[in-house]
Amino acid sequence: MDGAGDLDRDGSVDLLARDKTGVLWLYKGTGSFTGARFKTRVKVGAGWGTYDRLAGGADLTGDGRADLLARDKTEVLWLYRGTGSGTAPYATRTRIGAGWGVYDQLVVAGDLTDDGRADVVARDRTGVLWLYRGTGNTGAPFVTRTKVGGGWNTYNHLF
Repeated sequence: MDGAGDLDRDGSVDLLARDKTGVLWLYKGTGSFTGARFKTRVKVGAGWGTYDRLAGGADLTGDGRADLLARDKTEVLWLYRGTGSGTAPYATRTRIGAGWGVYDQLVVAGDLTDDGRADVVARDRTGVLWLYRGTGNTGAPFVTRTKVGGGWNTYNHLF
């Protein structure tokens, strides 16, 4: 996981971590640069090992809360809407669609198109980068993809 955003809406950026057993943990940020960076971890839940990709850190639904994308091992992409709660940061998942296994990288990149909505970029296995412009709609959070360009497989990791 690369970033979670401010999940509990306290003004400090938080961190998510998934352990080897598939438990997802929330580390609430403190905002401190001199003391502890994170508070004691909070268990989000078990069963997150079913996902091979997690990407978050921005508001995909337009409600002011950081959301999370999760791709399962059957290539289905799911959206977890942020709740703003530090103890239960995500609502029940919403199915986005199938076929997302063509991508080896998936990044919630923030507002790349200057339209006030968070966007997603995905790199396919041939190195082509695709932009999914955000809509702010939970049921259909992206418009049809746009090709950014090729050669992105020169990078190990996008974030």
